[in-house]
Amino acid sequence: MLGFGWDTGALSGKRRGPSGPPATVLDFTAGVLPAGVSVTRSSPATVVNPAGVRVTVPANSPRFDHDPETGAPLGLLLEGGTTNFAPDADFTTYQSGNNTIVQAMPAVTGPDGQTGSVYRLQHGAQSSTYLKLRQFTGTDAKVISLWVKAMGANTDFQLYADGSAGISPVLTATGEWTRVHHSAARAGQWGINNGGDTYGTDILVALPQIEFGLSPSSYVPTSGGNAPRSADIARLDGINGIFDVTLRYGSGVEETWSAQSIENGWWPPLSGPHLMRITLRPTA
Repeated sequence: MLGFGWDTGALSGKRRGPSGPPATVLDFTAGVLPAGVSVTRSSPATVVNPAGVRVTVPANSPRFDHDPETGAPLGLLLEGGTTNFAPDADFTTYQSGNNTIVQAMPAVTGPDGQTGSVYRLQHGAQSSTYLKLRQFTGTDAKVISLWVKAMGANTDFQLYADGSAGISPVLTATGEWTRVHHSAARAGQWGINNGGDTYGTDILVALPQIEFGLSPSSYVPTSGGNAPRSADIARLDGINGIFDVTLRYGSGVEETWSAQSIENGWWPPLSGPHLMRITLRPTA
């Protein structure tokens, strides 16, 4: 038994390698941790369950993520700590231009599989059409992200950082929920606009997030202020020796390292957030 009260002993197996020595396979697609693996995190965090619904799991619980469209398992989700600086999921609380209309859409199902998180954003093809999510003074690299969907026909729009000085390429909202993002090392206002007064925008928006870094992480819910999420910290105990290590990510990419020294508390450096499998083969 691990510290989460789940019996995971059946999930780690040994598989004979191509040259004979048995390989230990740690699989993270079945929704429970393999024996010897533990995950800690000092805060709650969100994850998509097999039904495509975004749910919150308690602190110190592992996150097994899934594709929101298909429900296919993506593996164990491990991320560094972050803070969402978009202070509210309610888009009506944000400052907007004179030619911007924001409307709650409580009956529309959002990308999190739930109602109550979706808003309609309309911009005229004219000036003073923006929705400001945050004002920054520092020029550290940050990334803004949110989920968008066209209200009708496909619609172009843009995200901005420091007003028009840090504007994103033209983005397109389609008939499917899509998470879009834009990163920049800028201060000033960050938000959404109609693309330099060019596009008449009518889109559905949900789950805004602004965080430090260049790539968006899993959504951190906010309600009236900044919201932090602690880092996921994983470790492996009970296996010692020299092993060739193969990692398979949720993206399908594999990485292999030869002759790695493994002892209690070991964990591999990861190049992606979703880990589906670790294969440990004794080095010949």
